Amino acid sequence: MRLLPTREPTVLARREHSRGRHLAQIDLVRVLTFSSVVAVHTISMTSDPHNVVANALLTFLHFNRATFVFLTGFVLVYTYRDRAMPPAATRKFWRRRMVLVGVPYLVWTVGYFLLGQVGAPTPTASDAFTTLLEDIYRGVGWYHLYFLMVSLQFYLLFPMVLRVLRATVGHHRLVFAASVLAQVGITGAWTYLIKPDQGGLFGTLWTNQGTLIVSYQLYAVAGCLAAYHFEAFHAWVLSHSRLVLWLVIGSATLVGGWYFVGIAAGGNPWDVTGVLQPEMIPWFCAMILGLYWLGASWHRRGHSGLGHRLVSAASVRSFGVFLVHPAFIWLVGWLGNDWFAADLSPLVNTVFTYLFALAGSLAVVELVIHTPLSRVLIGRDQLRTKAPRPAAVPAA
Repeated sequence: MRLLPTREPTVLARREHSRGRHLAQIDLVRVLTFSSVVAVHTISMTSDPHNVVANALLTFLHFNRATFVFLTGFVLVYTYRDRAMPPAATRKFWRRRMVLVGVPYLVWTVGYFLLGQVGAPTPTASDAFTTLLEDIYRGVGWYHLYFLMVSLQFYLLFPMVLRVLRATVGHHRLVFAASVLAQVGITGAWTYLIKPDQGGLFGTLWTNQGTLIVSYQLYAVAGCLAAYHFEAFHAWVLSHSRLVLWLVIGSATLVGGWYFVGIAAGGNPWDVTGVLQPEMIPWFCAMILGLYWLGASWHRRGHSGLGHRLVSAASVRSFGVFLVHPAFIWLVGWLGNDWFAADLSPLVNTVFTYLFALAGSLAVVELVIHTPLSRVLIGRDQLRTKAPRPAAVPAA
């Protein structure tokens, strides 16, 4: 039974690509994106929120949210686009995703809640339970856990998304155009409408805008469509490298100009650099294309060597680093009792904290990933050390 209409000319080629083939170019994209998110959190925690230069850098680094969501949709559709998803397969998909992401989400939400109690007045049991429950259902247990909440929402929707993709074959350009218009409208509402009262549906949505998949739906749709038409997308990006470069340069000029215009108009640097602004859409889309081109070009030059092995290993550990690194950023401030911020230059403090967070997180992940705790703590199956091959016994 065909899963796709017969008018699709690349079904056989698609199946060849989708059956267990690892996309090594995505490894580099993932590593660069997770490295940038560590930089965003480090700069945010070590810089004055009114610092114009620091917030300008954050403006350019905010592409990582869109790239996260794009990769989520891209990898899932690439994996499942030629597979049937009957109810039994759907339930299996949900169970696996809830274990690999949902369990670490709960564990780290509790862990960061406990970390937040260090040096704070001891809450009552009732207050602690209420706060923890709110952290869990809103995805605000720590400043990076929103991504896990967004991912869980997308996993719940994914079987329906896959059905829609298959039902709209031949009209995917219209689907993408509608998604672009919706993204402009949604982010325009978050940015320019008057903030509503806390009560009511819209007030609740407004308060939780950063943890809702709808706020990033364009990048999820783009990732899904790119993977559904993987061969065409991959070939287009590689054959239009100059266009991709100019899109990155042009959108960077646009978003940088918009930021400094906002500052000149008297805006608060922290507010001007907001992620969910419609003006950020071109930059996010261009960076996704640019990062994919970089990964694809790098991979095309060779599939082996130390560099590829290091990137592959870093990619496997990247989600764990994402989960752990805020604890090490916090640790720098706690151990130093703010000495670093007071006695070091902002640049040195930021660089030191960034390197410390990366090194510490990688060390923790390396310890965990070879144990049964790997699934619970970092959402990865345990890595098992390959047993050495027995030496060949010479014939008598």
